[in-house]
Amino acid sequence: MPALLFTVQSVEDVTPHMRRVTFAGDPVAAYIATGQFPNIKLIFPRDDGGYGVPELDDPDCGEDTLIRTRPELHERVRTYTVRRFDADSSTLSIDFVMHGDEGLASGWAARAQPGTTLGIAGGGGRSLSLAGDYVIAGDETALPAIGNILENLPAEARGTAYVEICDDSARQELTRPEGIELRWLSREGAPAGTGTLLSDAVAAHPLTEATFAWAAAESAQVLAIRKDLRKRGLARRSMLVIGYWRRGLTENGYAKKANHDRDLREYDDHEHDHDHEHEPRVGAAVRGLAARLRRH
Repeated sequence: MPALLFTVQSVEDVTPHMRRVTFAGDPVAAYIATGQFPNIKLIFPRDDGGYGVPELDDPDCGEDTLIRTRPELHERVRTYTVRRFDADSSTLSIDFVMHGDEGLASGWAARAQPGTTLGIAGGGGRSLSLAGDYVIAGDETALPAIGNILENLPAEARGTAYVEICDDSARQELTRPEGIELRWLSREGAPAGTGTLLSDAVAAHPLTEATFAWAAAESAQVLAIRKDLRKRGLARRSMLVIGYWRRGLTENGYAKKANHDRDLREYDDHEHDHDHEHEPRVGAAVRGLAARLRRH
């Protein structure tokens, strides 16, 4: 799909640690019409508010080409989970974990206000398979995805969602089926990615032949979770385990070094992860965005 320029409609602090930015307008309607993909590529502006996107001549320009030819652009592309779609109002919401002004995404979110723009470069992602028992696990970075997942599960769904948070101030009201238990795992102020709360909780969850497990968190946690699930006999087709970040690495550094600790055998030939299937779309998306942003 062509790149789009989204405009902020509203900004809301869901918790002291999470900011929800809602976008509206015709570009949002056009994006939603292509399919409500769980993941979305964001192109953040430069410090001066412009994008400086060049015209790229190669129609097959993908991630590797972007890194070789315009590494400064690739450093401004991030993958996020859409928190909520609303086709009726042509709005789309994305939740940002707030780390102050230092991070690319959190810094942009801290400054965002109605009228602020953000480049969008396509979407993708795998949805959960139908299951009789769900194990859903993640830390704060996965909370937007977990919220979206819970809201879209079948009414009869059963299982448990485990969410690791810094402390109780990070709790949110999450709509979910009656059969889904929500357990908050508080680090009580300990730094993120330094404990085993999440992996221990998943390890204690009994598995059945009807279980589907979804997990996203810091690298060490997801590797431990995958190892435990496989050791207990859960089939790869019955899990989707992704590292969202790794202590000491930037997002791009983590993606380049370890491909977010994915096991691509968890994806069949028709359900690939967003960074595996949809990254080549970024080149075409950037060219489309360039046409819209020449004045910048």
